[in-house]
Amino acid sequence: MKKLLVLLFAVALFAAEFDWIESYEKALKLAKKEHKPIMVMISQKNCITCQYMDDVAFENEELAEYVENNFIPLKIKLKDAPKYNLKAYGTPTFYFLNEKGERLTRALVGGATAKVFLEKLKEIKEKYAH
Repeated sequence: MKKLLVLLFAVALFAAEFDWIESYEKALKLAKKEHKPIMVMISQKNCITCQYMDDVAFENEELAEYVENNFIPLKIKLKDAPKYNLKAYGTPTFYFLNEKGERLTRALVGGATAKVFLEKLKEIKEKYAH
């Protein structure tokens, strides 16, 4: 039993993850400070695809590490999106913003596997690198 607990603890320590910021203003400040684009995820409760992205895709170690190193991850609720001049075409909807809050790309709507989403993030990062 002790070995099982140690193993579970070790797995938890190395689980891939990054922390979502839930304040638009804080995300802008961090983007300016760290010179990274903002990855906005507009989501809502009971959104199965949002849950998939959180529980499966973003738990992928390579994807989580790439997000952590290259983007400011901001999650906002569907009802709050209009406050920031963002429109959700479904959930999740992803936007990529520069440090001034200006859109870098068109909205991405829906979920994707970790591999596909990582490829898209790399394209965005390469195209809009400082």
